[in-house]
Amino acid sequence: MSDPTAARRQRGWLLAQQGRAELAEQEYRLALAEDPYDADAHALLALVLAEHESRRAEALEEARAAVGLAPDDPFPHYAEAHVHIEAERWDDAQRAAEQAIRIDPDDPGHYVVLSAAFLGRRRWREALDAADDALALDPTHTGAANLRATALVHLGRKDEAGAALQGALARDPENSHTHANQGWALLHRGDRAAALGHFREALRLDPESEWAREGLVEALKARNPLYAGMLHYFLWTNRLPARTRWMVLLGGWFGYQVVRRAADANPELAPWLMPLMIAYIAFVLLSWTAPQVFNAVLLASKDGRYVLSPEQRRSGGFMAAGVAAAIAMTVALLAMGTNWLEAGAIMFAALLIPLAATFRGPRGRPTRGMSLVTAGLYAVAAASTVLYAQGSELGGALSTIVLLGVVAISWGVNLRGT
Repeated sequence: MSDPTAARRQRGWLLAQQGRAELAEQEYRLALAEDPYDADAHALLALVLAEHESRRAEALEEARAAVGLAPDDPFPHYAEAHVHIEAERWDDAQRAAEQAIRIDPDDPGHYVVLSAAFLGRRRWREALDAADDALALDPTHTGAANLRATALVHLGRKDEAGAALQGALARDPENSHTHANQGWALLHRGDRAAALGHFREALRLDPESEWAREGLVEALKARNPLYAGMLHYFLWTNRLPARTRWMVLLGGWFGYQVVRRAADANPELAPWLMPLMIAYIAFVLLSWTAPQVFNAVLLASKDGRYVLSPEQRRSGGFMAAGVAAAIAMTVALLAMGTNWLEAGAIMFAALLIPLAATFRGPRGRPTRGMSLVTAGLYAVAAASTVLYAQGSELGGALSTIVLLGVVAISWGVNLRGT
């Protein structure tokens, strides 16, 4: 006699493979109505639910239910790892993937989710090793080939990555994710025009591909030479180990301090050293704000309105308002030259850093905590400017709080990213 629960699981799997997620979910829920203790049905339901951002908490509940019902079965652990990856909880994803591998070390899919978890943690070498392990088990595994290429790009081995992706495209020319990865590889190599073609092809094949859409946005913003330079810097630093990135940051800061002290000690050199200090400050501001600033620029274009995500449009709008406030204070300072306007211009320019940091959550979403902190700092800066204008000493104390807050946020976000 056939197993009706297994039949429903099979129908659900086929529907999910066809992209008919709602119908697949119905089949899995019917299977669970017949057998609430079916671990595979819980795990399969978790995989379907994880594709929807608003339902990932529910997906995690289903995955954990599956693990609880069958802790010695690798598939529930694989499903849990996949759910964590979709939610960008990389440490949890690594833990679940490694458990799946311990139970069944011969399934390439387990190494694929482990590689994805390592990529999320910027551990490029480990990601490459896990992808190689998957390909050793299945040399034709497209997902493993894509992850391997991504790791190679971040390790600076761009030619190898390009060759690997070309081979993957030759085997499966209709794979959206491979086209998107080829686009990112070309973007790392500075070939924006070719990258645009692959991102557009990826979106033609899969209009819902977030990875391809993000790449298309970056390639479109890179039409601006200033952003192209910043993008090259971002991609370069993204390939560096955490320790090296800190050395770059600290080296720039100490270099600025040396130049500033030299200008203070030698007034005759100040006119020559001042442009270097201004350039460094502008670079620091751009390294924080360029993605959001150019979201605002792209938002004003015909392409931008269609390719930017809702969060990117929101970040561009807020950043445009923040830049406008800083420019207004600077113009007023140049016109009137008063001390309170100088303090206001410095504060509102510095506040662009926490404003940008607000949108550094997963997939560019604003985090509640940073949103409240940034709003609070803007309120304190506004109060400080008013008190400065009235000649109150409290204005100076409040401006110190604002600048210390900016410094704390900038270092805190960098520490969190390592």
